[in-house]
Amino acid sequence: MIRKAMFAGSFYPASKEDLDDEVLMYLSNKKENIKLAISPHAGYAFSGKLAGDVLARLADKKDFIILGVNHSSLGSKISISQQDFETPLGVVKTNLALSNKLLKELKKQGFEADTSEQAHNKEHSIEVQLPFLQKSQKKFEILPVLLKDLSYEECKKLAAILADFIDDNLGLIISSDLTHYGSAYGFLPFKTDIKKHIYDIDNEIIINILNKNSKKVYELSSKSTVCGLYGITIISELAKIKNLKAKLVEYYTSGDITGDFSNCVGYAGIIFS
Repeated sequence: MIRKAMFAGSFYPASKEDLDDEVLMYLSNKKENIKLAISPHAGYAFSGKLAGDVLARLADKKDFIILGVNHSSLGSKISISQQDFETPLGVVKTNLALSNKLLKELKKQGFEADTSEQAHNKEHSIEVQLPFLQKSQKKFEILPVLLKDLSYEECKKLAAILADFIDDNLGLIISSDLTHYGSAYGFLPFKTDIKKHIYDIDNEIIINILNKNSKKVYELSSKSTVCGLYGITIISELAKIKNLKAKLVEYYTSGDITGDFSNCVGYAGIIFS
């Protein structure tokens, strides 16, 4: 089964040539021994520069588990896809053996987990990461996973499970944006000094990710509008388990690009080695 590119032409260019040019423009040439990463998933005009910088740093891997956001709320708490993912740059294979292995372990540990192609077909947060990997990795497969409605204890438990999967051949990517501010997102806790307040909220979250304080990351993100709060909680805990060093690549908001902070979103790129 192949999942067609659902968001080509909206989040990123639909033409192979245009997408190829844009991705290459954003990719950095900074390969590092990165095992885990947090990458934003907005339209490329907003967060493509940062996603390209982050994902290009990942050392070549055989597989990537990508934890995306379940914006549609379809499917289970943990929804896995077993489809291959198509973008205008070609098809990215899904590792079915890895998918079945993780699904078996999740069910064994009592998680509400299943395959849900319907949830994945409605979701952009994994798809938009793939063109960067297609241009920066030699050959790779993915395990696409969407998360919703997880408690902190479930995040912590899932991090422990994923820790056994991460090795020199398998990396993990968390797809997440940070605070969404404005009437469009139903989040208006302040109406003056907007940029400063958004930066303050997100910087506190980022500091706790860097310090691998997963409990605080979960608490702070739950009070804000961080769409990938489960993923960034999991990666904070996972980095602690694996004793990895975290580094902020960059942080900015869509308002810094458009000049309009009345409705804006924060983006952070964080890498773990």
